[in-house]
This record gives sequence, C-alpha cells and structure tokens, in this order.
Amino acid sequence: MPTVDGWRCPCDDLLVDGGTVGARGAAPFPPRCATAYGEGVRTRRRKQGLAVQAVAGTHTVLLGFSLDDPAGCLGFAIHRTDHTEGEARWLRGMKTFGSVMPDPPPGSDWPTNAHPVQGFQWGDYSAKPGHHYTYAVSALGGPPATPVPTATVSLTVRTEVEDDGEHGVWFNRGVAGSQAFARQFAGWVPTSTPDETHPAMAWLSRGLGEALLAFCAEALDDEWSIHGALYELTWGRALQAFGAARDRGADVHLVVHGRDRDAGAANNDRTAEMARAAVVANGVEDLVTWRTAPIKSALHHHKFLVLSRRGIPEAVWTGSTNLTLGAIYGHSNVGHVVRDRAVAARFEAEWERLRDGLPIADLRAVHTADPAPERTVPVGGGVSSVFSPLTGTSLLDWYAELFDAATSSAHVTGAFGLHQVFRDRLAVDRSPVTRTVLLEKVPPPTAAIPRTDDHVRISTGSHLMGDPLQQWATERLTGFNTHVRYIHTKIILIDPLGPDPTILTGSANYSNASTSTNEEHTLIIRAGRTRSSSRRAVRRVADIYLTEYHRLFMHFAFRAMAQDREVNTGVSQWSRHLDETGTWADRYYVDDSWRAAQRRLFSGS
Repeated sequence: MPTVDGWRCPCDDLLVDGGTVGARGAAPFPPRCATAYGEGVRTRRRKQGLAVQAVAGTHTVLLGFSLDDPAGCLGFAIHRTDHTEGEARWLRGMKTFGSVMPDPPPGSDWPTNAHPVQGFQWGDYSAKPGHHYTYAVSALGGPPATPVPTATVSLTVRTEVEDDGEHGVWFNRGVAGSQAFARQFAGWVPTSTPDETHPAMAWLSRGLGEALLAFCAEALDDEWSIHGALYELTWGRALQAFGAARDRGADVHLVVHGRDRDAGAANNDRTAEMARAAVVANGVEDLVTWRTAPIKSALHHHKFLVLSRRGIPEAVWTGSTNLTLGAIYGHSNVGHVVRDRAVAARFEAEWERLRDGLPIADLRAVHTADPAPERTVPVGGGVSSVFSPLTGTSLLDWYAELFDAATSSAHVTGAFGLHQVFRDRLAVDRSPVTRTVLLEKVPPPTAAIPRTDDHVRISTGSHLMGDPLQQWATERLTGFNTHVRYIHTKIILIDPLGPDPTILTGSANYSNASTSTNEEHTLIIRAGRTRSSSRRAVRRVADIYLTEYHRLFMHFAFRAMAQDREVNTGVSQWSRHLDETGTWADRYYVDDSWRAAQRRLFSGS
C-alpha cells in the first residue's frame, strides 16, 4: 500500500502530488490517489463486473452503480470509512426484507449489508466538508436472511471544502420534513421567533446562514465596504451583522425592495413593510436606501452583496437566499460566493445604478446594451452574469437552448413552475439524454411537463404527513414559509457530469417577469481562462450543485411515491419492503429505457 509524506492511500494505486485548499491559509489536503480521484474529485472504479462512481460535493456524496450481470443481485451494501475522524460504519436505509423484518418500528433504519439498497444510485447525505472517505460498495447475493457479497469495489474521495478561495457554495438543508429531522429532533416545534442557538436550527441552516454572517465579518475596518441589493430583509442576525460591520468602520450600504403597492391597486404584499420594521428594530436605518421606483409588479428581487477593499470589489455573494428566517432555515436555498474581481465589479456597477435610483426604463436600456455574455450555444467560457430587466424574453429562449443542448444530462429547478420555452424543449424526445425537473409543487394541467420523452423525470415538494407508512415517522415543516414551502433555488445544470459543465444560478426564476420586469441577476459558470473559471474550479462547483440537486430531487421523489402520488406516471410504484426475488434490477436493463440511461450516467459506465 503506497504512502507519500506519511499519508497512506487505502487503495492500491499510484499517488500524485497534493496541494492546498481553502482561502486565507486553509490546511493542506493529503496527496491524491490518481485512480480514486480521477478528474477533479469524481471517482470511478470497476472490479468483478461491478462499476461504481462517486461524485463528492461538500455535505453529499452521490454514488452510482452498474453490474455487468445483475441476475440474483439482492441490492448493494455500502460501507464508509471516515479517515478524517477515524470512524467506520455501514450506511443505513429504511426499507427491509419483509421475511426478515416484517414490521420495522416507525423511524427506524437498517444497515445496508443486511437490508441493501435496491437501486443504482445512492446519496450519502451525512458526509462532512473536507473529509477523506473510503466507500466499499458490494453487490449482494444469497438468501435475504444471510446476504453475501458477490463483488466489491472500494474507492476513495475527499469531499469539497465549502470555500476554496475561488468559489464558496452553501446549501441549507431545505428538508425540515425528513426522517433525519424527525429522529434527531422529535417533538421539537419551532416558534415564530425560535432560539437560533438550538441544534435543530443549525441542522436546518447547514452552514448557509453562518456563511453569510462570515462574509459580512470579512469587512474588518474602514478599508472595507459591503454594498448590497436585497429583496427581503427581516433576518435579525443579518441586520445585526451589517450593523456590526458599520461599527467597525466599514462602508455598508444596502438597496432594498421598498414598494408595496401601486396607487389604487389592491395588494396584500407586506414584503417592504416587514423589511422597514426589521431595519428600524435593529437600528440600521442609516444603511438602507429603499428601492421605490414605480410599478409594484416590478420586484427588486436581487439577493447579492459585494465585498470591496480600498474601493476595489473583491468578491460577491449571490444565489437564491433572501435574508429571512424562512430562507435560511426553511425552504431550499443556496448562497454562492465568487472571489473574482471582474465578476464582483459587474455586480458593484449594477449596485451603483440601483443606489442612484436609475428608473426601470433606463435600467432596461443599460442591460439591453450590455454586451456580456454573448448568447451563444454553448455559452462562452468564464464566469459571467446577466442582469434584468431586459427588453423582451429572448433571454429565456437562450436559457432553454442551453438546457436543450445537453448531451448527457440537464437539470432545472422551478419555484413557480416551468416556463413554456422549457416545456416546449422537453416535449421533444432527446433520449437517451437524462433531463430532470425539480418543482415546488405539481403544476396545473395547463402547465404540465410533457410526457413525450420518458427520460424526462419530475420531482415535486412533499413531506410525509399523517403516518402514511408504518415504518416511517410523520414529518412536519418548520412553518417559516407559507408561499414557497420546499424549493426556492433557481438552478440550471447542463452536462454536470461531463468534461465541460455549465451552471446557472442566482435570483431569477426563469420566468417572463424575472426577465423583462423584475430587477434580477443570473450567474453563468463555464470553464474559461481565469482562476474562478478553471476546469477544476467549474467541475468542483458542478459537483457541489449536482449532489445537492440530486439530494433534493430524490428526497421529494420518494415522498411522492410513498403517498401514491408518483408524478411522472401517475401510477404508484411504492412497496414498503425490499424485493426478495432478485428480479428488482431487471427494469434497469431494459434497452433504451430511462432507468438504463440513468444507471449508465451515474455509474460512469
């Protein structure tokens, strides 16, 4: 077993040089195993007819499997060794063999070496950032009472740190309605003003809120500034962080959505009213310029902060996260920091237009004349941004064309449904390309996702209510969100597992309003010639986004099926127990089927 500088690789392969990760002096990571790590931190190995691929994000590792001959396979057992903390255990699932465990207790889970995974994808959602793991994946055969390994593949990964000095990416948990939450915090029900030091709140935030506060804390003194454009601003801890930065001497100036209604228009929206009250309550009125340009329907919908030193923009915080309790601890969100001066400067220029009160018509003219980025397919290299409002909706066509140009897979989220331009593309059979849609809720018939291509898969927000299944604990949400309860991210991923992925993220919902009316932004990431757009940097971002997207997609797809609400076919495919016949895998090997395509995609085979 080879070693370098005292670090021992758990697999029998050559080692290559290590490096360092993290900003501002983060600790070095061990030398990397050439086979185990592959391109970036995507790991792929094959042995005894079993192929396994691991894609490592920060808190999630996505595993994909494929067998040359699945006959007699009972499923897959997964053993994880955490070399960072010296812990080793079998990963656990919730389905059991009925002949072995017919009535599992509610909320119970079981080791996969006894009750295996009957699927060709599995997500480890208990991983930690910057940890070094070995996964041993075994195909099991034999009788259900005493399953035995028939093939085993071991591979090593190191999960990503959340901020490597180029990109910082933080996803909150976004799944208060989950078995993990029900087990760990049974009986805990948050109030409208919860104790944010409670472990349940930290579990829900999962580093997102903490990262935003840390970003504000980087403004150390009067050499620094924080300039922001925000839609919702009621989270007390963020308001206090802005005030603390001001008190350290930093220049803090926020442009915040400040219009509740047009004259004579009936409107119950209290977004601006609530923000004004929170700003006053936290004593930061001097930090805010209210965006009150007319037209109530034109939301000032940004969620970005620019950090500058000595007048030079250094980094920008962007993503889908409003500064509210529900955004941090409730529905799914992402915060994304780009430490690139050119990117930050574009956001600073937009902030200046908003600070100066540029009317919407003039803002639209500026954006329409903005040459970056060129709307080519594929998109040009580098990290770029698009600001709205724009004239017309041609931008949406471009996004849909990028999505449609995927050669292996494409993935999109929709908090408010999916625009017609995407539905038109999804109506065209593009098999075997895997295309997935993650929505807040089941769309109405008039906006249904086309069923023309069964390689298009859909998942929608849901949680288990009213004890729907004997072995599953009843789940509940936090109650922090009333309008959007599950999915709030605005993400498009194009070929994330390919050699040249494209990632779109930001505040815009890929709708008519977000393009031609609202004040919005979208960040576009593809490999280019800067440090923040290096192939390694972009693949790293793609891996984090894909693993988190997949975590949410499968979380909600499971709950839909468990409640007889399978959204792709309308037919329930649910069974509370594992299949004991050894034929469960047959449908994953049907030629030209979506299951076969996904098996090959996620296993790297």
